[in-house]
Amino acid sequence: MKNTVKIALGAMCIALSAAVMMSASIIPFMTYSVPALVGMFILFIRIECSNKWAFAVYFCTSVVCALVVPEKECVGIYISLLGYYPILKVALDKLQKWLSVIIKSVFFVVVIIASYTVMMKFFGISDDLLEESGKYMIPVLVILGLIAFLLYDYMLTVFDLAYRRKWQKKIHKILRIK
Repeated sequence: MKNTVKIALGAMCIALSAAVMMSASIIPFMTYSVPALVGMFILFIRIECSNKWAFAVYFCTSVVCALVVPEKECVGIYISLLGYYPILKVALDKLQKWLSVIIKSVFFVVVIIASYTVMMKFFGISDDLLEESGKYMIPVLVILGLIAFLLYDYMLTVFDLAYRRKWQKKIHKILRIK
């Protein structure tokens, strides 16, 4: 694939990602689902181009979204976890199944606690809900988040297979990629 096609695909994914991330500002309960959806564009670039191009698109999307998207929690989740995870997933899936699940789980817990600590200290994300609901709310939220993350991981696998089997040839035909 020519570099001009890769640049065009990357630019389309960056623009589409920024537009989709803006929807989290309009519909507040989409703070976590929108970064997951935008991560799918990174998966698309990884499949069509390479890991190098996927990281470049992730970085550019992160910068653009940090500048234009008002919902900073959504952007923080994308930058800290769901943006680059579709690239990292390839390496983790090469491990044994049980080891892969353990590493992904530990990775999620460490990243989510670190990112929320940074967001609360530096970006003014409120922790009022956690203070009002008691000390047991944080572990419950982390466990529920971990379940959602593992479902997201499974969804990425299914999307990857479905794209390669059913949609890749059609997309190549539409975009005239050889």
